[in-house]
Amino acid sequence: MTYKLKLTPNQAKASNHFKGPSLTLAIPGSGKTTLLISRLIHLVENMQVEPTHILTLTFSKASADDMANRYAALNAPYKFQFMTIHKFAYGIFKQYNLQTGQQMQLLDDSGRRFHILNEIYKKYYTTSLTEDEYEAFTNHIGLIYNLKLKRTDQSAYDFQFDRIFDMVSDYHIYKKKHKLFDFDDMIFYAIKILKANPNALAFYQNRYPFIQVDEAQDTSKLQFELIELLLGPEKNLFIVADDDQSIYGFRGAFPDYLLSFKERFKEASIYYLKDNFRSDAAIVFTAQSIIQKNEHRFDKPMSPIHKHEMPPLFKNFDDLIDRNQYLLDQIQMAQDSVAILYRNRISALSLVNLLDQNQVEYYIKEPPLAELDHWLLQDILAFMNLALIPQDLESFNRIAFKMNGYISREMLQYVNEHIRGKTVFRTLVDIPFLESYQSRTQERLMEQFEDLKSLRPYDAIAFIETELGYLDYLKKNTTRLGVSMNFARTRLDAYKAIGKSLKSGFDFITRIEHLREHLHMDSTPAHQAKVTLSTIHGSKGLEFHNVFMIDVNDQIFPGFNSQKKDALEEERRLFYVGLTRAKRRFELLHTRFMNGDFNKNSLFIEEFLSQEFTEDALDHIERKTSIG
Repeated sequence: MTYKLKLTPNQAKASNHFKGPSLTLAIPGSGKTTLLISRLIHLVENMQVEPTHILTLTFSKASADDMANRYAALNAPYKFQFMTIHKFAYGIFKQYNLQTGQQMQLLDDSGRRFHILNEIYKKYYTTSLTEDEYEAFTNHIGLIYNLKLKRTDQSAYDFQFDRIFDMVSDYHIYKKKHKLFDFDDMIFYAIKILKANPNALAFYQNRYPFIQVDEAQDTSKLQFELIELLLGPEKNLFIVADDDQSIYGFRGAFPDYLLSFKERFKEASIYYLKDNFRSDAAIVFTAQSIIQKNEHRFDKPMSPIHKHEMPPLFKNFDDLIDRNQYLLDQIQMAQDSVAILYRNRISALSLVNLLDQNQVEYYIKEPPLAELDHWLLQDILAFMNLALIPQDLESFNRIAFKMNGYISREMLQYVNEHIRGKTVFRTLVDIPFLESYQSRTQERLMEQFEDLKSLRPYDAIAFIETELGYLDYLKKNTTRLGVSMNFARTRLDAYKAIGKSLKSGFDFITRIEHLREHLHMDSTPAHQAKVTLSTIHGSKGLEFHNVFMIDVNDQIFPGFNSQKKDALEEERRLFYVGLTRAKRRFELLHTRFMNGDFNKNSLFIEEFLSQEFTEDALDHIERKTSIG
């Protein structure tokens, strides 16, 4: 029939698996979706399994939709169910609520959830949540819930808030009181319902005697508990995963389940998809060389199908501005798809600005909107605003203690009470209780802000850092502010790159507002875009002809909190995922200087540069080259 799929021997062997538990370890680009669809057809046509008796679950909606679309394109006559684990759990929960008459409302990532968590946060920390803190808070909730952590586990994890378990407890109490549930609750309630109702459990076990799970490396301990609960006595569980692509530990992903699969299911079959259909041979072996440095993993063979054409490259640039110009040039010359990948969203900000200025269309996953509200950028804008409008009390109050003006709380209070039409600086100079040397300091500060007003934005930011002492403030307060100095320099570098072509502080302020509006607009649709900007997390499951990875900087990637072995191995897996998105060309771009300071190579750059190929790998690359 026309919908029959062409399979490799390894795919065919795995797709012929019938009953009992099995785990298929699939390297990147090895055709796992083809395998899953082929097995569905095999079960129906060759093993006489009813299509309605097979449930295919996956971690993300994007993956479920992709699988459904790929299957629909075959025009096969059978109807299969592809859905996320959350959607399946919600179906159980919804049916139970209909039968019991309970009225509960889904609490998604909307403004209401932010308001609830913000009120809880303020109870313990008095201030409001920033966007970054909100994201950390929600990730911590998911981690605690999905790994079923207890208070005694707190010291084993790098939680951002010391009162996290108190806050999570308050959150669950609030949800219960107001009859709310969130996405993590779906899994929890589905398990609770099935355990308490044997008839309901038997119904689902009889309805779905065959279960397939894709992206199992991203599945949590709680989700695995639900899946195991659904298994009938034959345990017909077919799992496809790659432990090397498990990159969601901060949300509760539990790759240890895969590593202990044979202990859980003694009779389990293990299959390997080792052929990479995506990448240049040298990219495949570079990725293999790097991921093998992780110890807590399956040792898997990797074999490229495509010949070696272009080795992965490392390129150095003097600074961010030179690097961005190089990227712009490469984008404009490229004939095929281009992806620029990075660890953190701040890396996209200066690139978005450059692409917008040059009218280059692009698609961006997870636009860095929160970065435009980041406290560090707001500080820089306050300096510039105060230079332009020296009566601006709001800006003055924000930065008074963040510069070398030696301003006390009494001086700040006096300015707020006595400014009366004067400038902030004139009021400071005229404070009656100051000693003469203190007044001279304020006169100097007034002159510095006059100088600041006349500077171009690039030079203005450097002036704020040095002459006004802002960099010293950051160095003294990085621990309290929860950032590394390298992370602060990364942001300052981005702001300077945005300001490089601008003439005044007013232009910079206006440009930031323009970027805010620009990022709120819909970008080019993903399927139409030649250029994609994405975090590496957001790129998972995608592939591009050309991949440029940027900002692999010390203390940022791997992060400054990756001292623990497990955390470092997950960061390395993330680097591996980024590398394996590339089909023909991969370049790792580094800047020698970050905001004027020497930017030493991160651990992953050193590993990339010192990769060691086995003799088989080198022979394979040479053989492919000679054949080509």
